[in-house]
Amino acid sequence: MKTTGHIVKIGVSGIIAICIGFLLITTFAIERIDSGQTGIIVNLAGSERGVDDAKVETGWVIYNRFMKQLFEYPSFAQIVDYEPFDIQDKKGTIFKTDPTIEYYITRENAKIVFLRYRKTTEELERSVILTEVKNAYKDIAGLYETDSLINNRPAFEKEVESLLKERLSQRGFTFSNIQSSVKPNDVLQAAIDAKNTAVQNALKVENEKKAAIAEAEKVVAAAKGKADANRILQQSITPELIQLKAVEKWDGKMPLSTSGNTLPFLNLDKKK
Repeated sequence: MKTTGHIVKIGVSGIIAICIGFLLITTFAIERIDSGQTGIIVNLAGSERGVDDAKVETGWVIYNRFMKQLFEYPSFAQIVDYEPFDIQDKKGTIFKTDPTIEYYITRENAKIVFLRYRKTTEELERSVILTEVKNAYKDIAGLYETDSLINNRPAFEKEVESLLKERLSQRGFTFSNIQSSVKPNDVLQAAIDAKNTAVQNALKVENEKKAAIAEAEKVVAAAKGKADANRILQQSITPELIQLKAVEKWDGKMPLSTSGNTLPFLNLDKKK
């Protein structure tokens, strides 16, 4: 009986130990925070809740699952490719932009960001950051005339980048880069294409006109040159010149006549 009682007693101790171990495992969590992450341990209960209920942690951490919660923010660059959205310029003309941004959260700002928003990075990207991106584009676009925005898109995007960097830094985010394309809507793009086509056609007509004028001027110049040559030639022809040319061509033989007509006579004497 003693032996049996002893065995039963050991069995109960073992069960107790197992239960304690199970409670510890389910109650406490042991996790490792990578070097590229910033851990935030948050108090879910107690006097510190809502006052100073977040603590920055790195490396291995142990915390009570029921009283604390672990959030992790990446401290390396995050790239977010947003869906295209519409913006309007000063005149209400609609443009479409397709931004891709790059940002990160420094260890120093991780606690600030969490206490302010209490969201994961994915939730922040879909809410706070996206709102700031859209507002930056819309605010800068509202300063531009349509033609100015079309012709100065690189400068426009630089202004958006500068404004976004300022606004996100105020919220604890470090903004490092933005890439986007700003395009007119389909209606405006069609009008631009039509205008470009008209300008190209006008240039073509103008060039053809200039070519025709140049060709006509060449013909006029050629005709004028020929007329001037004929005039000079006519002015140089005199009776003496004609008589001289006739003598130069005469072979010294008297022409024969069978009709009884008198022979032609060449006056070779010089005029006195």
